[in-house]
Amino acid sequence: MAKKGKKDGAAEAAPKAIENISDEQLQALFFQSKKDFERALAVKKKADADFKNCCKRIKAELGKRGVEEIKLAVLLGDENGEADAKADIESTLRVMRWMGIPVGTQGDLFPDNDPTPITDRAFAEGRRHALAGDRRANPHHHTTEAARSYEAGYDEGQAQKVKGGIKPLGAEAPSFEVH
Repeated sequence: MAKKGKKDGAAEAAPKAIENISDEQLQALFFQSKKDFERALAVKKKADADFKNCCKRIKAELGKRGVEEIKLAVLLGDENGEADAKADIESTLRVMRWMGIPVGTQGDLFPDNDPTPITDRAFAEGRRHALAGDRRANPHHHTTEAARSYEAGYDEGQAQKVKGGIKPLGAEAPSFEVH
């Protein structure tokens, strides 16, 4: 005798659950479920279309690699994102080397200490926070040069947004409301 898999067991369990329901009740449940399914499917199709349109807009505005860059930024915002991104880069460089594509030389792709001066990193961080619409949250002590650099970067990012670097949300912005 062959063992029954989960699918066989599940198929046998389903009729037992509904055997005490009349045909009329079963028919009512069927049409109610059909309506729920159609509504959820319509929401899914609209969300899929909105997502595709968003990706098309990003490609038009940021270029062919825009979506990939945004995916990377989202990944880097994740708890383990930095390690995953570094692993992807190392893997890409390894395969490029195997395929004979020159990628330059560097002793250590990700050095333990960042050689970029802290003031430059603080400026870039402040500017990035402003452009992303994050609140001003200077992580540096207010008496340090890094704190002043962060503030200058944040101010520059805000100025860029004010001068028209960011377009306002319009009618083309996708709506993800569920009705």
